Amino acid sequence: MPQPTGRKRRFLGYGALNVALTNLVLQGLLVVMATGWATLLSQLLNVGLGFVLYGKRVFQVERLRRRSALHYGLLALVLWWCNWGGIALLSGWGCSRNLAALLLIPALAALSYTAQKLVVFRQSNQPAVLD
Repeated sequence: MPQPTGRKRRFLGYGALNVALTNLVLQGLLVVMATGWATLLSQLLNVGLGFVLYGKRVFQVERLRRRSALHYGLLALVLWWCNWGGIALLSGWGCSRNLAALLLIPALAALSYTAQKLVVFRQSNQPAVLD
């Protein structure tokens, strides 16, 4: 089945929008509350906004479902773990943590896109990967 035109481009564009809005909120929250609460709230915004933007705008699903939300939440946890582990691994090899985080972006974005396409927002005519 051919891929809908521009889906990868929309993924990158809406991803950039999500990151920008999340970081804008994070910067504001850091002024008025503790770091832990600020990062938690901004991360919740990131996950919620990402689920809606990717589901509706990138993968163009008609209806966002609870099962997709659960899969998206689990994906967010897996990506967080991969990011944390990857930074720890690369910094253990002498790479700065900041550079390690930047180097991981393409791999994490590719993993995120693939998992969203095949699992989270899978079209009904696609074979199931995790059902």
